[in-house]
Order: sequence, then C-alpha cells, then structure tokens
Amino acid sequence: MDEIMNSTTPSQEVFQRVWARVMGSAAPEVPASAPAPAPQPAPEPAPVSTPDPQAQPVMAPARPGPYRPQPTPPKPQPCCLRQQVLSSLEQWQMARLLARRAGNQARQMTNIAAQLHQQAKQLSTAYFIQSGVRYWPVAQLTQPRMATYVGGLRHLYQRVQALTQEFHTCRTKADTKDLAQLYGQLAQAGEKRCALLRSLLEQTHL
Repeated sequence: MDEIMNSTTPSQEVFQRVWARVMGSAAPEVPASAPAPAPQPAPEPAPVSTPDPQAQPVMAPARPGPYRPQPTPPKPQPCCLRQQVLSSLEQWQMARLLARRAGNQARQMTNIAAQLHQQAKQLSTAYFIQSGVRYWPVAQLTQPRMATYVGGLRHLYQRVQALTQEFHTCRTKADTKDLAQLYGQLAQAGEKRCALLRSLLEQTHL
C-alpha cells in the first residue's frame, strides 16, 4: 500500500481502482476526453421573393405642383363688321315696313330706310376691304313683326341707338385710320337718326 502510494510515477487509473477497493466503492469512470459537440445544421437561406408579373405597381402619390392659373379665353370683339351689316339691313327692312304704315310720317320713314341701306353698303365695303369677301346677307332677312306702328317705331329707335353706341366703341378700337373715320361718320349719322325717330314718336299722340 505504502509502496503504491509512494511510487514516483503511479498511474491515476491504478490508484483510483486500488483506492476504490479499499473504500469499498466502485471507481468512478473518468472519460478520457469530452465528446465533441454535434455539428449544428447550417441555417437555410431565406427564400427570395419573385415579383408577380400581374401585380400592379404601387405608385407614390404625386406631389402637387405650383398653381398655374388657366388662361382666360379671349372675349368676343364688339367690332364685327359682318354682324353690323346684317343689323343695318334688318333695320332697313323694318323702316320700309313702317314707311307703308306711317301715314303723314311716310316721307321721313322712307328717308330713314334709305340711310340705313346706305349704312349697310358702307359696312359691307369695309368688310370686303379687310377680308376680300363680299357679304350682303339679304337672303337671311325675315319679315319683321309689329303689332302697332308706334310699337314698331319704338323698337327701331332702340336698335338704331344700340348700333350707334357700338359705332362709338369701334371707332376707338379700329385697326386702320380709314375704318376709324368710317365708324366716326356712322356714329354721327346714327345720333341724328335717333333724334329724328324720337321726334316721330313724339308726334304720334301717345
């Protein structure tokens, strides 16, 4: 016993077996080496998503741009020679109808009708100079309607007055000097015509 324990190079396993017999218990087994840890499986790669060709792309909301005011549509020009020719012819036709009902005012109404016809010719000539187109819309005229002579005279006065005021406006907006001069002459003649029609209305004994 002493010889074993005093040995200079005792084996650890032999010592423990002997010690176990002395102590009456089984010698614990000492593993020669700890088992190596089991290898861990490598993590599977994350699945790569494939874009669906039928899927609709999600568009980011567009940012509102700077406010841009809409262009204002051009206003119609009051100096329309074609319309003025037609209006003058309509007034001429109305004056002719009134002359047939005027009685003692027939001569004045006939003179007014002749003036309106001449006015239409002057405006038609100005339109031809500007456009090269002859415009004389007599075929578009319709038979004027009037219940009474006084009512028709009043209506003619109102139309002559409105067209005369238009001539004043167009005189300041004319493109050429000749056209401005024509509008000035027509405006002066229109004022005299309005005064005559007003005088005829005063003579009808309302």
